Amino acid sequence: MSGGTKTANGIVARRQNAVAAWALVACIGAAAGFSASDGDVLWAGLGLSAIAVALVPAVAYRRWTATLPWEVSLFVAAPYALESFDLLLPRSVATFLVVPSLALAIAVEFDAFTSVEMSPGFAVVFVVTTTMAAAGAWAVVQWVADLVLGTQRLRGLSEVMWSLTAATGVGIVAGVAFAAYFRRVDRERLGFRTADRSRESAVEPSRPDSAVESSQADARPESDGWLQLSDRRRKQVVRTLQLALVVILAVGLYQRRVGVVVNTVVALAVMELPGLLERDYGLPIDARLTLWIVIPVFLHALGSFGLYGAIGLWDNLTHTLSSSLVAATGYATVRAFDVHDADVFLPRKFVAAFILVFTLAFGVLWEILEFALDGLASWSGTRSVLAQVSLANTMTDLVFDLFGAVVVAIWGGAYLSGVSRSLAERLETDEPESE
Repeated sequence: MSGGTKTANGIVARRQNAVAAWALVACIGAAAGFSASDGDVLWAGLGLSAIAVALVPAVAYRRWTATLPWEVSLFVAAPYALESFDLLLPRSVATFLVVPSLALAIAVEFDAFTSVEMSPGFAVVFVVTTTMAAAGAWAVVQWVADLVLGTQRLRGLSEVMWSLTAATGVGIVAGVAFAAYFRRVDRERLGFRTADRSRESAVEPSRPDSAVESSQADARPESDGWLQLSDRRRKQVVRTLQLALVVILAVGLYQRRVGVVVNTVVALAVMELPGLLERDYGLPIDARLTLWIVIPVFLHALGSFGLYGAIGLWDNLTHTLSSSLVAATGYATVRAFDVHDADVFLPRKFVAAFILVFTLAFGVLWEILEFALDGLASWSGTRSVLAQVSLANTMTDLVFDLFGAVVVAIWGGAYLSGVSRSLAERLETDEPESE
């Protein structure tokens, strides 16, 4: 087949895809209008959000053919329209289908219309985490709407947790589908991977960023004097916190409080992590990083001894600190793979946004874990190690998870670059040499 024929066929396929995609967007618009006229403002807002996601490529490129694959648009439109027009699809089922489809649409847009490059494994992780984050955000939005408007969209904690669990399951399927199919479709059919947006041209600007990170990492210990503790003093701080945990553990054992014992043992193990990472893996763990790791787990273990119930803000404090630690871990790991893996290219703005998504997704995963342990404890007639208090507590936890993520997204690039660079070097060292 000649080059001219291939080009002509590509243009026809692109236009056919665009016509189908726009028709499905129109269906979402009609369904959203019907929901709005019926007074279902929140559901209509979800439809408008779906339309906004679909419009981004066309607006950015100023071409009507810059659209999502029609299959993705169908995945979004079908459950939304069926529920909006009361066509035998319950709201709960429609929600955990629409939300993962939006996450899939966002992943396709990043991969097809921007310089972001994902390896198959990272593509699955991105879709799944985006799904979980979107499901958690949607639950928070409904909860806030219930408080402000006096509605009853969320009828109970159990229903919310089952919806989050179901959305996560669908997100895993969507992630695998994206890695196996849609990443190929967006290249062959959409036609927007032009030479000026290719990996070859995109990768070069990223290397100066890496050089900047390297220089920042090298200069950080000398230029920043905040909380500069000697290695001996840092170990003393950690040992003091560990000694306090040993006392709490002894009291927990004496009182036979399983939750206190388990949380304290986990905290003691985590406190050994900074030394392990620095000694065995050569990661630059200074006093600030050490305290960043050990203080959240110490406060959590201390809270399990009764402070969660006695001090209302204790839970918010520990969630914010813990989420910042999760975000920092995600940042360092993602940037390390970006530097190390030739198949991955993640611009800085994308990494910052992904940190928010990753942290909220981890918060959802934590709540699902608590929900599962509660159910297991109820089934076995034992006391749960991790317990969910109420719907308001769970939603508040997710909100404070975001606070910690925002701090890392803004501040992490300047401080965690040394860890990212060391991880990348470690990955290169661990790779088997090619013959």
